[in-house]
Amino acid sequence: MAWQDEQLGTGHAAACAFDQLNDDITHVAVLFGDHPLLERSAIESLTETILDSGALITLLTTILDDPAAYGRVRRSAGQIVGIVEARDDSRKYDGPVEIYSGISCYERAWMERHLSQIPRAANGEYYLTSLVEMAAKDDSMSVAVVAVQTDPSVAYGVNDRVELARAEQILKKRILDRLMRGGVTIADPASTFIDDSVRIGMDSRIEPFTIIRGETTIGEGTTIGPKSVIADSVIGNDCQIDASHLEHASVGDRVHVGPFAHLRAGAELADDVHIGNFAEVKNSSLGRSSRVGHFSYLGDATIGEDVNIGAGTVTCNYDGRQKHRTIIGNHSFIGSDTMLVAPVSVGDRAITGAGSVVNRDVGSGETVVGVPARSKRDHDRRVHVDGEGTSEA
Repeated sequence: MAWQDEQLGTGHAAACAFDQLNDDITHVAVLFGDHPLLERSAIESLTETILDSGALITLLTTILDDPAAYGRVRRSAGQIVGIVEARDDSRKYDGPVEIYSGISCYERAWMERHLSQIPRAANGEYYLTSLVEMAAKDDSMSVAVVAVQTDPSVAYGVNDRVELARAEQILKKRILDRLMRGGVTIADPASTFIDDSVRIGMDSRIEPFTIIRGETTIGEGTTIGPKSVIADSVIGNDCQIDASHLEHASVGDRVHVGPFAHLRAGAELADDVHIGNFAEVKNSSLGRSSRVGHFSYLGDATIGEDVNIGAGTVTCNYDGRQKHRTIIGNHSFIGSDTMLVAPVSVGDRAITGAGSVVNRDVGSGETVVGVPARSKRDHDRRVHVDGEGTSEA
């Protein structure tokens, strides 16, 4: 890494970095850090052109109706003879202008010899663009400077928040176009935001007002949204994620989530799981075909296969000092409004009655009811029935 201690222009910056180059480097590409839309193909075209043509310099240029703050390319008889910096250009333009993006490639030995010859501008800076005029005047070269023209979006530079927002819109369109051409349906591109790192399978559909971020992978035939936010998650095939938030979650095939559900970090859903309205899952796994009713919270839980979690169920995982785990076996039925006070386990095919507070382990096949929950057989023995109603014996 090289440092430019004094801000004396682009030519001075290049000179500061030259000592960092390995001796076997024959050509030097100069890229600007404020060009977020620059594509690999443009750089390859730039470097291939200088090698094929034998030129001293290749420039990445484009055509703009308004040259703005870019350097203007000057030609004579079709050949590039120089670049005029925007601050030094007083001309008025009535039509499109060829501008220099700032991206360029140089024959290394020639550049090294001429960097020290760059004249100092009136503002005290040394312009790297001065090398273009020097090369054009080199009588030993038939073609000293060659332009590679690119799309204006590739050459787009960012200098303020307005230009940053425009660059993001260009990048967003590139990403969505790539996905749609790859077989993904995006119902409303204007209201959909997807990171370039996201991967989505064929025939999936992204509904409006959806945001998909980070290292997210989505399978085939899955519908996301509307109004979903997905971050760093894996979602399988033929799923429906409706108006829900997923972050660092893993979802199998044919899973339905939402609307208004929240899968937090560590949520792992096997195939054919259903998560209902306003349910939340954190650091918990659910086995195949298990179902979670609305208004439920599962935190630090291991849920088996084909388990029914009734509406309003809560795993009480935090005792004020540390988190504890809840384990529920296969084919169990957890009644609505059950409170599972962790650490606690519920065996296979067990049942909890609605409104139960489970603060001890429940055996396989056992049914528990009440507050605190106890075996239904024990509960029934303690209930005396008379003509006036029921009461505790």
